[in-house]
Amino acid sequence: MPRFDDSGRPGLGYQFKVLSFRTFTVILAWVLIVAAFYQKPELLTGAQRLMQRGIEAVGDAVPPPWGPRMEFVVREIGGVIWLQITLLVLALRLALSSVAAVWRLIAGRDRRQWNQ
Repeated sequence: MPRFDDSGRPGLGYQFKVLSFRTFTVILAWVLIVAAFYQKPELLTGAQRLMQRGIEAVGDAVPPPWGPRMEFVVREIGGVIWLQITLLVLALRLALSSVAAVWRLIAGRDRRQWNQ
């Protein structure tokens, strides 16, 4: 739970914790991408093909002229690469936040048992 200062805003320690978590997940995402590039490039190729099919499906679902325009912008201006990185960062944050929530739940239960 964040600690709030006199103005009702989270304190510096909480903001540092949030920023360090965000920084860690971005660095971890890049490390995983580089590792996949060297160890399992077919994984990146498969993810890229899946993204391309998804972009095409969305572009086909939106009526012309906006569907083809959206497809062009996302695909041709480098959006596919950044979309993959963003989705990986979001997946990592979701997974790590879930692990942290379970950890806090278990640790809180253990603390309550010891205090009784």
